[in-house]
Amino acid sequence: MKKTFALTVFLLGAALAGPANNSLVVGTSQEPPNIYDPWNTNNLAITSEINGYMGAGLIGLDDNGEAYADIATRVPSIANGDYKIVKDAKGDVIRNSVTYSIRKDAKWSDGTPIKIADFQFWLKLENDDRVPVPDREPWNRAKITSTDADTFTITYEPPYLFADQTSPGLAPSHVMSAAWNAFDAKTKNEKDAKVTNEEWKKFISAYTTARNLPKVVAGPFKPTAWRSGNSLTLTRNTNYWGQPKDLDNYVKTVTYRFIPNTNTLKVNILSGQLDAVGTVGLTFDQGVDLARSERGKYKTYFVPGAVWEHIDINTRGQRSKDLDLDDPRMRQALLYAIDRDALTKALFQSRQAVSNSWIGPISKLYKKDVNDYNYSQSKAKALFTALGWTPGSDGILQKGGKKLTLNFSTTAGNTTRERVQQILQSQWKAVGVQVNIQNYPSSVIFGPDFLSKGETGKWDMAMYAWSNNPIFEEGNLFKSSGIPTAANGYSGQNNPGWNNAEFSKLQIQAKTEFNQADRIKLFDRMQTIWNAEVPSLPLYFRVNTYTKVPGLVNYTFSAYTQYPSWNAANIGWASKGAVEEYKQK
Repeated sequence: MKKTFALTVFLLGAALAGPANNSLVVGTSQEPPNIYDPWNTNNLAITSEINGYMGAGLIGLDDNGEAYADIATRVPSIANGDYKIVKDAKGDVIRNSVTYSIRKDAKWSDGTPIKIADFQFWLKLENDDRVPVPDREPWNRAKITSTDADTFTITYEPPYLFADQTSPGLAPSHVMSAAWNAFDAKTKNEKDAKVTNEEWKKFISAYTTARNLPKVVAGPFKPTAWRSGNSLTLTRNTNYWGQPKDLDNYVKTVTYRFIPNTNTLKVNILSGQLDAVGTVGLTFDQGVDLARSERGKYKTYFVPGAVWEHIDINTRGQRSKDLDLDDPRMRQALLYAIDRDALTKALFQSRQAVSNSWIGPISKLYKKDVNDYNYSQSKAKALFTALGWTPGSDGILQKGGKKLTLNFSTTAGNTTRERVQQILQSQWKAVGVQVNIQNYPSSVIFGPDFLSKGETGKWDMAMYAWSNNPIFEEGNLFKSSGIPTAANGYSGQNNPGWNNAEFSKLQIQAKTEFNQADRIKLFDRMQTIWNAEVPSLPLYFRVNTYTKVPGLVNYTFSAYTQYPSWNAANIGWASKGAVEEYKQK
């Protein structure tokens, strides 16, 4: 065992960690299939994190969710006249627009100036059906109009609520246009989608893979070496305009080491082979273990995130009616019967905050003063009694000859969720609810015949997570039009099937409410309604776990920025003279 450990450390330690040569070595458990694809056709989290070192945008978001100017000379706002909203005679917003001016010193890594044509080229491909982007919203209703050589306006019609906080992409048109034109000519009349897709892969692979590293980038670092299965190295882009003062004091190279086995990743942290770990790597349990063994060699961080763990309650179909799952009192009783504070304390050392809304505390829309459903067996039992459920001879609640027996499902193999299930099963049994655990592979849970088809009665309770963006929250999860049905082809995400007319009316209103204060009031009411009826049982918000060694500064992230690479230009070592501007919160 000792020989294996030593060999592993030696092999993976080829790129030395630490500030000796002003480098940064980051460990991660995943290797991206490609990088710096301007259209994000591969949107894995690790890809987005690495792209952060090479990318730039007109504007960006900092750790507090505040916009800052990057390629643009300033952030558009109504106050400075760069953000405009047009209303009709009734006062409804019918379109909006943002105007950007490109800073004079904005250049690609090969020294070519960044131009409006680079944004237009990106937008053209984004809206081309042959390009397999994950989602064309809101760009499918965006139009770019240039004012002069460096100034242009993006108009959204119908309007886009977050226009002033969203930056369109850009692609080096001087590098990629010729190849795109060849792709266009070759596939314009192609009827076979597979043939078109293969041609697209050839096109994008020529610029984004280990064999064909991105030729020019816009951000503070550029890729210089990629050893598949081992590491990816990035070096400073001297043409990046946003470099810190005294550049030599800051990190010159960043090396990502790909270590698929998270236990091996953990060993490399303990042995000092890594300066930091990316956001894709450690499990929560490993983070807790590492926090106990720091001894000043590294520090473990648990960063509040926006991933919401919850249990959907199925309110559709005859079985749900027979079990009173379509009655809010039953859902309230189930929530009162579980001790979520004790759960998060036992499993997560209380680092994962108990939730009482689908919106996280980090969001400006979060409502603090809703009912917190503190653990109360007496309240749960009173609600069961009010619904007509009484204990049988075996202690299980019964009504009309039926027992209160619920099928509880989650993704098989997720050990954390399986431990949560066992704890909750025991707590529900204490109040007379029998719970049968029936887990399935994620391909089944999220497949076409399970969650979305609640009316078939295949599940009563389902535990999984949603990722909530703190800024771009629209209340879509629980709108009535989002209930999957045969009529809408089982599209939509309202898997519980909860249908509240007032909530849905407010959600539609909030979607086009451009006044933030009024929008917050609408979401206040929506959360009050939701909290009273709890269509899903809220559990907790996850935290992201990572480590970094002492002296590494400006390596931070939040639920807004998501990855430490958001501030890549300013990452450095205090011992080399780098100035700490941001601390991990």
